[in-house]
Amino acid sequence: MDPESVAQALLDAQVAWTVNRLTGDEVPGLATKLVDDALAVAETATLASLADPAMIKSIARTLATVVPPSVAASTLVERGAEILMSNPAGHYALGELVDRENVARITDEVLALTPLIEELLDDLTRSPLTATLASRFVGRIVNDVVAGNRAMAEKIPGIGSLVSFGSKAAGRAIGTAGEQFEAVFGDTAAKGAEFMMGRLNKIIIAMLNDPSARAAVLEVFDLYAAKPVKPLGEIISPDDAIRIAGLGQDVVIAAAVAEPVHKLIDAFIDGFFAIYGDLPAAEILDDLDLTRDTLAEYAVTAAPRAIAAIGDSGELDGIIRDQLAPFYASSEVLEILGGE
Repeated sequence: MDPESVAQALLDAQVAWTVNRLTGDEVPGLATKLVDDALAVAETATLASLADPAMIKSIARTLATVVPPSVAASTLVERGAEILMSNPAGHYALGELVDRENVARITDEVLALTPLIEELLDDLTRSPLTATLASRFVGRIVNDVVAGNRAMAEKIPGIGSLVSFGSKAAGRAIGTAGEQFEAVFGDTAAKGAEFMMGRLNKIIIAMLNDPSARAAVLEVFDLYAAKPVKPLGEIISPDDAIRIAGLGQDVVIAAAVAEPVHKLIDAFIDGFFAIYGDLPAAEILDDLDLTRDTLAEYAVTAAPRAIAAIGDSGELDGIIRDQLAPFYASSEVLEILGGE
């Protein structure tokens, strides 16, 4: 046989041998050996030697830019909304999701931010519309209190007619002098709204600073902790869920391409490499509590299925052949075979 024919025969034999190994009973052992080999490298090779931070940043930025607006992301967002509406988790109580200890810790952290909340509320008073809404809110509370007191007073014999007469007289007086009061106090309406919002802010801050605020939050949690959480399908419609999910996706799409977000991604990657970059890659697995047995178990489970799918597609033989053929067609191999 000429060298080319021998090389072709060797190629066919090695392809067949490799396919048999990958489709036979050796696959679990091969997968385990691959895990062991990778871990052996990870014991000595540092993360920085295996991966370039600049490359990781580029990949992360690309993913942040192209994935959120992709068709796959839109499909998964819509499907996710449908899954939530179907309530696959069934009936469960709030206490099964969040325990009381963590609620207490979250409450402590929020209450500790009271100075920041106060500063934020004070800044909101600069918005005329926000101040006006706050003024209306307080006004409605006052009106409800006055109306309630009036209703109680009208039930007292002899007092009801007096209250009604006083209300009518006040109404006529305000109607006669309304325009004059409007002219006098119109310019101070905005300041009045700002003052009203300032008072509301003080009430909110005083409530947060109240020693019983923490206990009140925990008491509310205790009231609902054992009660079943209402399924999302009973709160909003499927169309509402899909629309809200789409809105969330739009927010992510807009934010993911922003330079501040990219800088934040870069900072996280730099921080990760600052901690683990000079350490053996295996230490990352140790810190993640991923053992060799766990990795091997998943590899042994996943590898046969993946290889079988490639074999069923009819591409396994061709993939192996394409990798080995250049070697057997090389001048070095042909020279060896010709010498023999």
